[in-house]
Amino acid sequence: MMFVAGAVFVVVVVVALDLLMSLAVGAFSAMFTGMRDDRARRRAERNDSPVEASHVAVRPSTDALGELADELRLAQAARWASCQSVQRRIEGQWTRSPAGGANDYLVLALDLWHNRSPGNSDPDEAGQAEPRDRLGDWTELAQLNKDRIGKIVWTTALVADSVSRYPAWKLDFFDRHSVRVDLVGEATAITTAAAGLRDQLAILGDAPAGHLGVDDEVIATFAEKSRLLSGRLDGLVARVEAFAEYEQIVARIQQRQDKQSWLERVSAIDEFEHVVDAERDRAESDRVRNLADESGVLAAIYLDEIAPLAKSLKQSDAA
Repeated sequence: MMFVAGAVFVVVVVVALDLLMSLAVGAFSAMFTGMRDDRARRRAERNDSPVEASHVAVRPSTDALGELADELRLAQAARWASCQSVQRRIEGQWTRSPAGGANDYLVLALDLWHNRSPGNSDPDEAGQAEPRDRLGDWTELAQLNKDRIGKIVWTTALVADSVSRYPAWKLDFFDRHSVRVDLVGEATAITTAAAGLRDQLAILGDAPAGHLGVDDEVIATFAEKSRLLSGRLDGLVARVEAFAEYEQIVARIQQRQDKQSWLERVSAIDEFEHVVDAERDRAESDRVRNLADESGVLAAIYLDEIAPLAKSLKQSDAA
C-alpha cells in the first residue's frame, strides 16, 4: 500500500515539473517572438519612410546652417549701417558732395580693389600730377558702393577725401605734434585688406549642400571659417569708424581755426575809437542842427522884415 502511494506521489511530481517546464518555455518563446516582431515592425517602418529618416539625420546640420546664416546676416547689416552713417554725415558736410564724383582717393581705391596699378594722380599731390581720365570709373564706382565689402572701401575713400579738403589739414600742427595720419597709406591698407577678405570669402563660397551639407565636420569647418572672416570684416569696419572719428577731429580743428581767423579779422575794428567817433558825430549833428535852427529864424526875419524895408529904402532913394 505504501509502495503504491509513493509511486503516485512520484508521478504527480513528474507531471507538475513537466507542466512548469512547458509554461516556462512558452513564456520565453512568446517574449522572444514579441521582441522579434517588434524589431521587424520598426525595421519595416524605417524602410517604408526613408524621407523621414533622412530628415531626422539632416535636421541638426540644417539648423546649424540656418543659425549661422542669421548670425552672418545681422553682422553684415550692422557693418552696412555703420558705413552708411559715415557716408551720410560726410556727404552732408560739403556743398559739393564727395560722392558726386571720383575723387583721387576713390580712384586709388578702385585701382587697388581691381588689382590694377594705381593711376598717375597722387591724392597727396593734387595739382602736381596730370589728372587721370576717369570716364570709365562711373560703372565701377556704382558697383563698389553696392558691394557688401566694397562699401567699406568706398567709405574709407570718402573719409580720406574729406580730411584732405579741410584747409586746416595743411597746418603744421599735425606734423609738429606727430598726429598726422597718412591718408594714402590708410586708404591703401584698408582697401587691400578688404580686397583680400573678398577673395577669401569667394574661396569659402556658399553654405555646403548635398552630402556635404549633412557632414558634421564640413559644417563645423564652414561655420568656423565664416565667423573668422566675418570677425575680420567687423575689425575692418571698426578701423574705418576710427578713421571717421579722426576726420571729425580735423573738422573741429577747422572750426576752431575759422573762429580764430574771424576774431582776428574783426579785432581790427577798434571799439574805443568808434565810441569816440560816435560821440563826435552826435555832437557835430547837434551843432549842425542848431545852425539849421538859427538859419531858419534869421531867414524868417530877413524875408518878413528886413527885405521889405530894404526895398522901400531903395525906392525912396530913387525918388
